[in-house]
Amino acid sequence: MAQEQFLFFCVNVGSEKLLKEEIKTFYPELSLSYSRKGFITYKNKGVHYKISTISQLQVAFATRVGICFGKSAPSSLHEGLDIALKQYSVSKDDCLLHSFSINTDAEFDASKYFDRAVNEYSSMGKNVIDLICLGEKEVWIGLHTVGKGTTRYPNSQVEVDSPLHVPSVGYKKLSETFKLFAIKTNNYQSWLDFGCAPGGSSMFLLEQGCKVWGIDPADVDEALLENRLFNHIKTPMQDLSHETLPDEQIHWIHADLNLNPKQGIKEVLRLAKKYNSTLSGIIFTVQVVNPRTIQEIENFEDQFYDWGFSNIQSVQVPSHKKEYGLIAKRK
Repeated sequence: MAQEQFLFFCVNVGSEKLLKEEIKTFYPELSLSYSRKGFITYKNKGVHYKISTISQLQVAFATRVGICFGKSAPSSLHEGLDIALKQYSVSKDDCLLHSFSINTDAEFDASKYFDRAVNEYSSMGKNVIDLICLGEKEVWIGLHTVGKGTTRYPNSQVEVDSPLHVPSVGYKKLSETFKLFAIKTNNYQSWLDFGCAPGGSSMFLLEQGCKVWGIDPADVDEALLENRLFNHIKTPMQDLSHETLPDEQIHWIHADLNLNPKQGIKEVLRLAKKYNSTLSGIIFTVQVVNPRTIQEIENFEDQFYDWGFSNIQSVQVPSHKKEYGLIAKRK
């Protein structure tokens, strides 16, 4: 009799319902098994994932996905881990160890327990053992492989440096996106930042040395207006035309809008057409206004594919709430 397969999904606390809706919509072969804040498991009733294919399971509202081997008390962890890995012909010594806690002050000291380094940056193709602490003497064991689009940090948790004065959470959302998904920028790039007010995302881009056109009818932080690399366009984007946008090369677009995502994507792509020859990518924040928004994840991605973007990911970073980021790159 074939071995049953379970999968684990780590998720931002508060986004559990969003992840469940996404799984129900796109992965009906998965049956809910266990759920608590920040951590959900499913039984796989479909074709089982191999260790070589688990990285293909990319879920927008999951911060980490992998094969789940169940929970263990720390005292029996070695034995349970060896038995679990044997199913997939994986050696513990050939894997990295990622150890992290979710929604608890309890911690599992994996470095001491295994007498080796933990939470190292994981490279492409590497197998990673996930040791997930959910409470005192409760550690769940998982396994994932780093593939294209897999974040390299434990449970996608990254530390980002920010100045003492930050106008909005937009700074943190964009800085986490850059770090987790290796967005490269430099001081010759120019950005359009739609929905920039009060200025957190624009401030982050300016700190990278970019030239920024912030587009928002609302006022922005005074610190931005004092920066010679920042230009504020106070026209609502629905009223903008190609003629009113800057006649310069634009390399990237960021958009975080208080609009229905269908309308927002339509407007951004309409205006982006002016920069078709120079544009490298778009980072678009999708506001989840209702469950139907989640059902549109693939349709939203298809709109960017149709405009010539070949590398597209829908992701949620730690600072996202009822929203996710759509990252569309030319290559």
